[in-house]
Amino acid sequence: MINKEKDIIKVLLENKTKELNISNIAEIIKLDYKTVHNIIQRLKQKKIIELKSFGKSCKIELINQFHPIIFEAEYARREEILRNKNLNLILDYFKGLQTKLYILLLFGSYAKKTQTKESDIDLLFIVPDNDEKFESRIINISRTIPLKLHINIFKESEFIAMKYSKKITVGQEAINNNIILYGIENYYEIIK
Repeated sequence: MINKEKDIIKVLLENKTKELNISNIAEIIKLDYKTVHNIIQRLKQKKIIELKSFGKSCKIELINQFHPIIFEAEYARREEILRNKNLNLILDYFKGLQTKLYILLLFGSYAKKTQTKESDIDLLFIVPDNDEKFESRIINISRTIPLKLHINIFKESEFIAMKYSKKITVGQEAINNNIILYGIENYYEIIK
């Protein structure tokens, strides 16, 4: 059952901007309605999701919080995307950074799984506010990678400000549709 819980969490993570109900989720993960309903009720009791009424149905929303099942789902999504050799190569390059206090998000067409051969790889780094040299290290490493990259680098405070901005920002796009390549726990600490 835990794997099915993880599958439901993955669907919610991959469809943050869509209004999903039990029927939609059952169809996506190819399980019967009753089984999905029971799992949804368990996830609600664990305070991992919340149900919001709309019409005769309920919209299911993920509550952004620390919970092992969310981390497992994020890790599974990460492992799936890293089967792409180019993305795995990129992560290997950036593992050379001297600090572990950063977050690396993949967003855009690769996170949506709609990329083409011409697509660039959209990466968003969230770095500590107090590390001035970190940005130049990221840029230097990215220049050595033989792939078409589009790098965005934001300090934590800038990213948090974008999260609450009423304007459409790169940060909001990345929050709504991302795969966390590095720093899952730190990411959930920032967005909670």
